[in-house]
Amino acid sequence: MIARYLLLGVLALATPLVYAQAELPAKELTEKTTESMDKLRLAMESKDYAKCVSMIDGLLATASPTSFDTYLLSQVKLQVLLAQDKLIEAIAPLEVVLALSDGNPNFFDGKTYYDYLNLLAQLYYQQAAASKVISVQKAGYEKALTAIKNYFERSPVASTDARNFAASLYYQLGTIDGGKSDVKLIREAIEQAREGLLLSVKPSNQFLLLLVACHLQIEESAKAAEYLEILLSIDPKSEQAWNQLHSIYLASSSEVKDPEESRRLSIRALNTLDRAQKQGVLVTNKDNYTRVAIHFNLQQFSRAASLLEKGLSDGSLENSKRNWELLSSAYQQTNKEDKALDAMSRAVAKFPTDGALEFSLAQLLYSNEKIDQAYVRAEAALAKGLEKPGQAEVYLAYLAYELQRYDDAKKWVDAARTRGDVPAKTLESLSTAIAEAVRARS
Repeated sequence: MIARYLLLGVLALATPLVYAQAELPAKELTEKTTESMDKLRLAMESKDYAKCVSMIDGLLATASPTSFDTYLLSQVKLQVLLAQDKLIEAIAPLEVVLALSDGNPNFFDGKTYYDYLNLLAQLYYQQAAASKVISVQKAGYEKALTAIKNYFERSPVASTDARNFAASLYYQLGTIDGGKSDVKLIREAIEQAREGLLLSVKPSNQFLLLLVACHLQIEESAKAAEYLEILLSIDPKSEQAWNQLHSIYLASSSEVKDPEESRRLSIRALNTLDRAQKQGVLVTNKDNYTRVAIHFNLQQFSRAASLLEKGLSDGSLENSKRNWELLSSAYQQTNKEDKALDAMSRAVAKFPTDGALEFSLAQLLYSNEKIDQAYVRAEAALAKGLEKPGQAEVYLAYLAYELQRYDDAKKWVDAARTRGDVPAKTLESLSTAIAEAVRARS
């Protein structure tokens, strides 16, 4: 049954025929159709589908529209088209089969009828999805929704596949506009998915993922996280689920206004990362960097420094300028100035042509009252190239001034003035200070 082949589908059913009790067509084939069945069977067995369709259409052209011939031949045509994956073309014969069966106890076969109802819904969905026009899709999905509701009303037992399809359809309709979600339709999707979970001995991953998507659409991230936790208890290797759960906790921690709640969610994000990595997932350099970033946000700088040292050593973190700067910053935050200097010195050695790193080292040396070394490093930074060299020249002028190297200080002020990217007021005040110092020395 194609209902089992397809993942999605649905639309409205054909209008059933209304029979007077005395006019019900008999479940009998005419002699002409009976004589053609062997040839039709042979054509099907040889997969000569074009011949099959041609024969069926020829027989249907002369058959009574309400006869058992039409009913059976339409079923055969349906199967031939489905065998060729001609899903949209299969709609017409399927509608005929359902219309003839509905209300006619001579043709009605309960299980087949209910399966065909479900299948028609799915084929309608395929027809709608084939369009690239949103309005056409939406109208088609709504027709599909009518069809699946018809199935639920008539079928004594709704399968988990049907519930999954219905939930997916409600979700599709609820999000089709791309803007604001239709909360009512999303709630319907949630209800269908929950019904499907009740039909399963073991919770289905499809239902759980759909519930996650639904709750995220209506901004119920805590509920989405609950379903992800259930999913991971069943499938602990699911990288998609770990990623989603981790992202939910991270995003939530940055969105909440309560500092304590934000901290709690950040810690939960860390724990989720720990659990995921024990399962062998979320182990990329990017994931390891996220761990460092969370520790920074939690102001756990010693832990961040340890992770950075390890990661930069064993390759579990990218050997990037950013990560070396973070390592130096982590040490500064814990008042370990010597280690901060060492980290920045190692960074400069790793990236010997980077003027910005060299300049950062100069500033760090100055803050540790190593002015001579800061001056040398600032000169080296300028030689390597900086985005705003004028500011570095002013910095060098200040350093030279503190070192009482007034001629050098004046040289750097003049260079900055020529550069033209430093406010004149800054340069004038510095020039005045240098001139006064020179006069005082004289």
